[in-house]
Amino acid sequence: MMDKELLLYNYFSNQLTAEEQRQFDELLKTDANFKEQFDFEKNLKQVIREKESDNLKAKLAGFEKEIGNTVPVRKLPSTNYRKWAMAASIALLLGLGWLGYNNFSGTNYEGLYNDNFQDYPNTVYAITRSAETDSSLERAAYVAYETNDNTKAIELFTELKETSDSENISFYLAQSYLKNNQLGEAISLFNEVVEERGEFAPQALWYISLSYIKDKQKENAIESLKLLIADGRYKKIEAESLLDELE
Repeated sequence: MMDKELLLYNYFSNQLTAEEQRQFDELLKTDANFKEQFDFEKNLKQVIREKESDNLKAKLAGFEKEIGNTVPVRKLPSTNYRKWAMAASIALLLGLGWLGYNNFSGTNYEGLYNDNFQDYPNTVYAITRSAETDSSLERAAYVAYETNDNTKAIELFTELKETSDSENISFYLAQSYLKNNQLGEAISLFNEVVEERGEFAPQALWYISLSYIKDKQKENAIESLKLLIADGRYKKIEAESLLDELE
C-alpha cells in the first residue's frame, strides 16, 4: 500500500490513480488516525480559503476608503477620476492574486472542474490483445478513448451504440463527449446511464455533476451531487467537498 502521507498529498493535488483511490477510500473507513488527519487538512484548506476571501474584502474596503479621503492636488474631472479609481482597483485585484480575486468574485467553475476531473479508466475492454487477432470496432473505440482521440472515439462509440446499446458504450461515449467539451451530449448520455441504475450509475452521477459545473449549471450540479452522496458508492467524500464549494 502507498504511504499514507503520499496518499493524502495525491488526493489534495487531484492525482490519485484508480487503485490509490480504492486504498484511500478503504483507509477512510478503517483507519481512524488517517480519517482524523484527512478531516484536519480538509478543514484547514477551507479555513485558508475563507481567510483569503476575508482579507481581500478588507483590503478593498480600506482601499475605497483611502480613495474617498484623498484630497487631490488639483481637481480632476469626475470622469477621469472614476477611470483612475477603476484602474487602481483592477491593479489591486491583480496584485492580490487570482485565487483571492476568484474567491471574492464568485464560484470558479472552471477551477472546480479542473481540480476534480480525471479520465475514468477503461475497465471494460482489454486492448492489449494483438491487433492482428482483434480488429473489432469495439477495440478500435476503446483504443481511441485511451489515446484521447476523442473525435474518433465519439464516432466509433456512436456506431457501436447503433447495434449494441449497452450501459458501457453509453458511459464511455459520454466520457468522450465530455473530454471533447460537448457538454450537452455528455449530460444527456450520463443521464441515460443514471436512469439505467446499473454498474456505472454512481460514476455517471459524478461525471454529470462535473459536466454541470463546467457548464455553470450550479443548481443541477448541487442536485446530482446530493444524489451521489446519498448513493454513497463512489467518490462520496469528494462529492461532499464539491457540494461545500458550491453551496
